[in-house]
Amino acid sequence: MSFEVVVLGSAQDGGLPQLGATHLHDRRASRGDLAGRSASSLAICTDRATLLLDASPDIRSQARLLADRPPIETVALTHGHMGHYTGLIHFGKEAWAAPGVHLAATGRMIEFLTANQPWRSLLDGGHLVPAGFDHRTRDGVTVEAIAVPHRAEHTDTVALSVDGRLLYLPDIDSWDAWPEAADVIARHEIAFLDATFWSSDELTGSRTVGEVPHPPVVDTISRFATLADRIVLTHLNHTNPLVDEASPESRRVRSLGFRIAQDGYALAVR
Repeated sequence: MSFEVVVLGSAQDGGLPQLGATHLHDRRASRGDLAGRSASSLAICTDRATLLLDASPDIRSQARLLADRPPIETVALTHGHMGHYTGLIHFGKEAWAAPGVHLAATGRMIEFLTANQPWRSLLDGGHLVPAGFDHRTRDGVTVEAIAVPHRAEHTDTVALSVDGRLLYLPDIDSWDAWPEAADVIARHEIAFLDATFWSSDELTGSRTVGEVPHPPVVDTISRFATLADRIVLTHLNHTNPLVDEASPESRRVRSLGFRIAQDGYALAVR
């Protein structure tokens, strides 16, 4: 099955510019001198249906990228952090009121939604219908959940494998904590990977790597150098120099064969 991939968002949960932030990137994005970015999400589009990977808080603005594509049939979620599921609110009766959109999520994610309003009303009202990860879209696209280590305050975390060909992994604590990483990436034709921070130097104030663990991009590009042609870096924090395509860091990454996700970027997987 061939499908089109549309990058709806390429930023960490808070986007770019991030609310209340005064970093140079935020100031430039607010002025229009740097392209803004919305929270990380992908759309997988076939002839008759769209599969949404994560429902970001920016889903309303992201929807313009889907204007000429089939309606959303299934939403697959990676985990319960702010940027990855809160867009579900727009599937309820106060908004789109979509009937029976399939929801692929882990048992813990469904338990979290069921235990908390307003998310429970989406399930009780039939706007979202839990489908597990054995669901196929009407064009036969499958989604598999692959458990990965990441902060589990609310739910567990998974990477999403679409038809065994595309890997979506926007959040992970570290590559050392997931020894299977290289093998899993190598099994996929394209892999969108966590690139939240360029390095730990971006964490300032009271925040520490232990509180906000993510593998630094400098580690990712070294560790997976032989897989560069299939890796797209995404989920960029507003402090990450990769948000500026003209930065030395961006040029370095591209020179090594890696790609950097941009909102609106589309590619075909055949």
